[in-house]
Amino acid sequence: MVNANYISPDEILSIATVSCGDRSYSALPKGFYMSLIQKAIEGLAIDTFFQELRADFDIPENLVLPLPAGCFNVKNIYIFSGDKCGITNSHKVWWKRNYYTQGNGYIANDKGNNNRDPFYFSHNEASNYGNKDLIRYNDTDPERRLFYNIQMGDLMLSSSCKAAGNKVHIHYNGTGGEIGEAPIIPVFLRTAVEDYVCEAALRIRMANEPNNARNLQALWQMYNNRLNQPYEGSWAKAEYRVKSLNQSQREELKEYLGRNAWAKGF
Repeated sequence: MVNANYISPDEILSIATVSCGDRSYSALPKGFYMSLIQKAIEGLAIDTFFQELRADFDIPENLVLPLPAGCFNVKNIYIFSGDKCGITNSHKVWWKRNYYTQGNGYIANDKGNNNRDPFYFSHNEASNYGNKDLIRYNDTDPERRLFYNIQMGDLMLSSSCKAAGNKVHIHYNGTGGEIGEAPIIPVFLRTAVEDYVCEAALRIRMANEPNNARNLQALWQMYNNRLNQPYEGSWAKAEYRVKSLNQSQREELKEYLGRNAWAKGF
């Protein structure tokens, strides 16, 4: 895939506004159409996981880091030293259930030494195998392990992460762009985005223009069918196209969509 395979929101607008009979934005403002384009991209990103991103951050003193804007599915967390051009000593960080911290100690169902807990065995007991909250079964030194949890949009790291490196690397799926920014639109999603914008805009116009609702309804019905028809609708076809990409195309899509996010570091 090359740059020619991506289009700007203006190209969507040039088709959608004419198709809706609103070339001069007299019925709906341009900002509203732009928000519809962004919503379409967000929906397709969530339905298809088409945007895969990576970002690096300094480990904060309080071990709590807000997730990048547009992040909805964290795939991997790593701790490393150096920078993105010279990563050294990287370590995988594992999810820990119930973990919560604000930098000074932490709360969790399983904290290793569970002598007073009737359900969780202590890690130094031979019978602790099978505990689903452990980062590693039969781990005798849990305080040295690297773990994390996510709550309310915050990534919380264990204190041991500071000793393992100075950076955290987040590998995640994105929603196609930050709110308010012009989204990058892969060309194979173009028809679905156009139909989404037209359907939503005409639906809003029918509600706001009761005297013209009858004339708009037939047009709305056409775009609703184009968008939502099972298996044959443009949304279903867009999902199929994303899921049918070969490995090389997927990697090129990730690189193109992720390059700006990587450069900015969010």
